[in-house]
Amino acid sequence: MSLASLAAVACVSAALLMTELALTRIFSVVMYYHFAFLAISIALFGLSASGVFAFLRRRALDRQPTGTLLASRALVFAAATVVALFFLVRLRVGLNYSPRNLALMLVIYGLAAVPFFTGGLVVTLAISRLADRVNAVYAADLLGAAAGCLILLPLMNGVGAPGVVIAAAALAIVAALLFAP
Repeated sequence: MSLASLAAVACVSAALLMTELALTRIFSVVMYYHFAFLAISIALFGLSASGVFAFLRRRALDRQPTGTLLASRALVFAAATVVALFFLVRLRVGLNYSPRNLALMLVIYGLAAVPFFTGGLVVTLAISRLADRVNAVYAADLLGAAAGCLILLPLMNGVGAPGVVIAAAALAIVAALLFAP
């Protein structure tokens, strides 16, 4: 396990937290303020689903070298984040109960969960693959999350919530480069 891998884990953790918090702002604008904290449950759902997926697909995932696997999944995380943002800022839901609004909420929920699933998969795989130093990986995860919180506010003021999500995707690309063999 290298210092670059730990920095990559920190980048992914920062990107995940920045995305989650930026989504609270996006949801409060695109939908209504009532839905602002829907992002938290979406993040928890996506992160949890990635752990279940990694467990169920562990044999297939074990066939790939660690660096290649983590780098490719970090790139998928970056792409999923940008694609989800593209669609999420265009979907409008009303406050009245209707089958259309219910379906739209399910689409929004599923679409917003994809970046958390893909980013969570990177962290899950890093923890399981770098288990010989899990304490260092977990520390990098926590430091990255803290850094994500610290850079969120200046970024939010400078580029807005969608810009923060794009910056998070850029951090995921940096992580992919750091993970690459």
